[in-house]
This record gives sequence, structure tokens and C-alpha cells, in this order.
Amino acid sequence: MIKVTSKTLIVNFETEVKLGKNDAIELTLVHQAFIYEGKNGNVDCDLELADFTNVKFLGMPIKEGYKQFNQFKEQLLALGINLDKLVDEEIEKLTNNGLKSIIISMFRDRLN
Repeated sequence: MIKVTSKTLIVNFETEVKLGKNDAIELTLVHQAFIYEGKNGNVDCDLELADFTNVKFLGMPIKEGYKQFNQFKEQLLALGINLDKLVDEEIEKLTNNGLKSIIISMFRDRLN
């Protein structure tokens, strides 16, 4: 006999963002949402950043790959631009604008 004790739905989604002065940095943030039913029956969601894709600086594409991306981040840091901080601020903005609620409402019915 199998007894289901909890359910979690994992959803990948992307947000396209522009960061920095004059939106000089463009990239796609790849997120994972973990949507689950809590012990009290309410549906909740945890969000995590999984990856960056389609990175451009001043309209020029940055080569994909771990090494190239880290080199790009180091070059930005040398210019006084902390990409990690800019991304964290953008994720906080998305969260404050109700991203979790949107994801929950889109997938709440899938847990039943």
C-alpha cells in the first residue's frame, strides 16, 4: 500500500531582465519554483535562481559557458559593476511584485 504524504510540483520558468545604468546588461534569469501543499493544507512556493542565459552587454552577446560568464562577471566587477548584487535586487523586485502568488495561482490545481 502506498500513502502519499506530500506533493511538490517543480516548475522551471524564465524572466527577461535589463540591469545596470541605461539597461546595459540584458539577460534571461532561469528560475525553479517548488510549489507544495503545507501541513495546514495551504499551497506555498519557494523560488530559486537556477541559471542565466542570453546574456548581452551593450547589445553584444556574451559567449555561453561557465568560464566565459565568470570572466564577464569579473570584467564587470573591475568596472565597479556587481552583477550578483544587481540580479539579487531584480529578484527581490520580482518577489515583491507578487511573483510567488502568480506562480501559485497558475499551478495550485495541479497539486490536487
